Amino acid sequence: MNKIIEISTQEQLDALKKVSVGEEVIITNDLTLNCRLDVFGVLKIKARLNCSWNGRYVVAWENASVVARENASVEAWENASVVAWENASVEARGNASVVARGNACLRLDQYSPNCKVKLFGFSVCFKPFDLKISIQKTENVHIQEIKPLDWFENNGIEKKEKIILYKKVSKDFKTQEGTPNETLWKVGSKVTHPNWQPKNGECGEGKYHACSRPYFCDEFRNQSGDKYIAIEISLKDLYEWKDNPSYPHKIGFRKGKVLFECDKFGKDISQSK
Repeated sequence: MNKIIEISTQEQLDALKKVSVGEEVIITNDLTLNCRLDVFGVLKIKARLNCSWNGRYVVAWENASVVARENASVEAWENASVVAWENASVEARGNASVVARGNACLRLDQYSPNCKVKLFGFSVCFKPFDLKISIQKTENVHIQEIKPLDWFENNGIEKKEKIILYKKVSKDFKTQEGTPNETLWKVGSKVTHPNWQPKNGECGEGKYHACSRPYFCDEFRNQSGDKYIAIEISLKDLYEWKDNPSYPHKIGFRKGKVLFECDKFGKDISQSK
């Protein structure tokens, strides 16, 4: 029998990092998910779970079972099972099983050919044009076939000689504080990576990271006093990971100039004072 954990307050949800095997977590009130949540047991969302579209979501692994309603966002891997209602959004991979109803949205990729998919109501499914998969659907379901887009088109960024991207830094404009990779991002300064090796992968050392919008940076750090900064970067100093990156709004860069501190939408906060 699963251990039942009832989440009814925002404080309880903020403290929840993982749903372990043998646990059943039930969310009973309208709450906001402010971090990535790994689900190895059972997660039941009986109220509205607000998950921002900038990458905060529930991840279901192994034999996890998730019921998503309204604006919840779920990523299903391996043998996970997801039932999505209303405006829920689901990304399915591995052998995941997904049933989508109402206005739910399902996203498939090259890791999805073994998924079991049933779509009802006015659900929408986005699938690669060359993905071979059997989808059971009713009359009003829409299947949108998509072709690969580069990072710039995917993020609505005009590809030109110099572009402005964003980072989130500490209250004293630092990242990787207290480590050998600590970096100061002072407004007006030019910062160059000392050991440029972007091919090592999209995470880890060997490059700096920037996002297409400031609020996408919330996924990578969220500490008290954190600030957003705008950085001017030359096109030649950017590195795009093209093999189905885990973080599609992030890109690597070698050097850039810190232009100004901004709000989460990219507006120069000095202009609003």
